[in-house]
Amino acid sequence: MGLWAGLIGGFVSAVLVSLSAFLGGLLLPASVLLSLTGLTLLALFLSGLGYATWWLGGAGILAVPLADWLRQPVVMPSEWVWRLLVLVAIIWLINALLLAVIDPPIDVPTIKMGRRGVKIAVYDHRQFYWLPLVLPIAGTTFSALPWWPMLSVGTAHFTLIGLPLMLGAALRTKKQLPKRVLRLWAWQYLVAGAVTLVMAIGAWLTPTWATGWLFALAGGGIVLGVANALATRGGVNYVSQTTTGVRIVAVQPETPAAKMGLMAGDVVLLCNQLPVHNDAELYAAIQQHPTYCRLRVAGLDGEIRLCETAIYEGAPHELGMITFAEELE
Repeated sequence: MGLWAGLIGGFVSAVLVSLSAFLGGLLLPASVLLSLTGLTLLALFLSGLGYATWWLGGAGILAVPLADWLRQPVVMPSEWVWRLLVLVAIIWLINALLLAVIDPPIDVPTIKMGRRGVKIAVYDHRQFYWLPLVLPIAGTTFSALPWWPMLSVGTAHFTLIGLPLMLGAALRTKKQLPKRVLRLWAWQYLVAGAVTLVMAIGAWLTPTWATGWLFALAGGGIVLGVANALATRGGVNYVSQTTTGVRIVAVQPETPAAKMGLMAGDVVLLCNQLPVHNDAELYAAIQQHPTYCRLRVAGLDGEIRLCETAIYEGAPHELGMITFAEELE
């Protein structure tokens, strides 16, 4: 499910971005697109430490020295900076949409021992979208290749090149659930995309300040990366084992637990009017009414709510609730 969501979401997004770039005349030098590719590969190589697309902001600064190193014609930034800003803005807006709309698969945590000797759940989330972009390159970079098609619109000459990008997120949380972080990231990328579009207008109106706009884009990317990190490390409550009830560390989709609206981090306090403090008591309480389950739960924010549904006879994990008693280590 997660793989197909990433492929389909990425492919649809790639079509939208590629069409926008082609119809909008976002002709960029080859060194800029190579910078984007290089940064993507580097980010994926380091994805074990976390993954976010804030690094897109640095592609423009790397493009000029990269062109010189590859002995390609150096195109002045005043001719393409606003186009790069538009492309980055579109990609950040697409990333915000993907993070907000496509629900990730279940995040099954790893159980660790906390500093106070209490078991806590640590969530590793991976949500990637592959974008096989087709973008126009300004100039005649590949004209020496007889099999590479050259296109022209008026006096502008360009070629098309495939550019594999990767969007999404890879993060680890302890004091909050990944879904909450993804909601914050979606808002951050939405704001970043909107601000970058405004910067693109400024770069188009003031081409003589192109270098300044490049550094502004890189700085904006760094600010976005810091915001991502702060959102990931935030939170106030560990998902920890408790004696006041039975802590849920994950909820399997399309199960009775999911239909009841249970969420990771919830603590089951009462089951069928009986107080529960461990899985054995929860199992016994479920057996009191094996075809129906009524729960009183407390969320991570302390809110108390009632959840109920028709069920079939079985243990808590067969209802779709994964607790600390499950062998997750």
